[in-house]
Amino acid sequence: MKKRKALPLLLASVMLLASCGKGSSSQSSDSGTEQSSSSSEESGAENQNVDMLDIKPSQVINKEPATFESLGADKEAVKAFEQEQAGEHTIPSIHIVTAPGDEVVSIYDYTSCVVDTFNCDESVRLDGVSAGVKVRGNSSAFYGDVAQIRKNQVPYRIKFDKKTNMLGLHDGAEAKSWVLLKADWDLIRNDIAFRFGRTLIGGHTFSTDSQIVYVYLNNEFKGIYTLCEQCQVGKNRVNITEQEEGYTGNDLGYYLEIDNYATGDEDNIYITLDYGEYEVTDIEGETRKFVPAEYSLKSDVYTKQQVEFIEKYMKGVFEIVYRACEKGEYYTFDENYELVKADFDNAKDTVEAVMDIESVVDMYLLYEIVHDYDCGEGSFFMCVDFSENSEVRKLTFTSPWDFNWAYNDSTSRYWAGAFCEQSFVKSKGDRTNPWFVILIKQDWFKALASEKWTSLKDTGLIDKCIADEKIYLEVYKDDLNEDGGVDCAYDLFNWINARLKWMDKQFYTGS
Repeated sequence: MKKRKALPLLLASVMLLASCGKGSSSQSSDSGTEQSSSSSEESGAENQNVDMLDIKPSQVINKEPATFESLGADKEAVKAFEQEQAGEHTIPSIHIVTAPGDEVVSIYDYTSCVVDTFNCDESVRLDGVSAGVKVRGNSSAFYGDVAQIRKNQVPYRIKFDKKTNMLGLHDGAEAKSWVLLKADWDLIRNDIAFRFGRTLIGGHTFSTDSQIVYVYLNNEFKGIYTLCEQCQVGKNRVNITEQEEGYTGNDLGYYLEIDNYATGDEDNIYITLDYGEYEVTDIEGETRKFVPAEYSLKSDVYTKQQVEFIEKYMKGVFEIVYRACEKGEYYTFDENYELVKADFDNAKDTVEAVMDIESVVDMYLLYEIVHDYDCGEGSFFMCVDFSENSEVRKLTFTSPWDFNWAYNDSTSRYWAGAFCEQSFVKSKGDRTNPWFVILIKQDWFKALASEKWTSLKDTGLIDKCIADEKIYLEVYKDDLNEDGGVDCAYDLFNWINARLKWMDKQFYTGS
């Protein structure tokens, strides 16, 4: 992914005005005709009327592959250290080695390194593979505070020079970028959520594989982590079309994140959805307005028109969903992505024309299970692809991620499908997911959720998630329980099991 500079003043102004608008997409920017399928046929420098974004070049980590020798690292000492650790622990381990004196304390810049893996099957061993490593995250990385990063456990992102697999994840699929999430006190909050995600999604969209590991940096134990895949565009991840650099058409893949940090990064490109500032009543009976949210572009875009196009599209999809479900008014897109009256006579057909409902149901069930407060304000992903050979032609929810704010409060009410509690809003802001709030009230949507939930329960797949996670903990309990981690994980299971009983009451329709 390229770093992207702040939007030019003109585009920032366009986005600010758009975020203040109300009503349907057809009432917003009048640039729709210029962003139609006809404009998407124009590409490259041939289109002189396209305003290009000022994009930074891709960051080069290693001009030449890093090795123990080029880093000045003592390979024999490293291998001796790994052998000693392997004799004391059985958990799969990752060892990151940098040049002597190099710190890994930046959330922006990669430090050149080599990566080893040990305490794992020989077929997935890595031996001095060239990469870069940096600190990743926001609050979990103390917002880049170097003094805090030096004193505390922080998450990391590893970016290999070449596509590489780590520890056999995702059936051996290779990619450059991998993530190490620091374990919370209960060890499994991300891992069990990812396991539920893979089970619910079942390969329909992307959900990361994961593995609990030990991490070492320059012969120093850094802690227990969850190794997982970077949420990014790629053949084995979010499989949407990436066009060549400088492409000016709109017919490409767009990968978006609802992102409460969108405005804080000058390199970030984002759009704003005000959700029409509509007031609705949720399934718990509370009535209030939706609050605006920023959606960061996580895939490469090159022109202002592409940004304006996806903003118009996203606002249009939400307008279609809202009108169909809340007002009984049925709209769709014309060839220029303007809203027009649809031939449908029901909300289900109207919404299914623009959204991959299977993906929405899957993600809804996952986020309802775990009660993640962040599901409408951070680390919530979706994609759509307008290319000729697209396999993602409707807005699709994907890439479940970041469950540090999950498994809280009551196990016996709607969470993902309801407004955030006011007590939470006062301290952390409103992180409601408007898409879920609107859809779960629809009988047809809840019927689809019930159908999926009943199928997973009858085949034992939901219960298997819990059983497999417990087996997982049992295998590594001697390592993981040194600080009481396994006991804390079982406390989390108690919350999850109570939550699953509530889910059964709402969604299970079997005997």
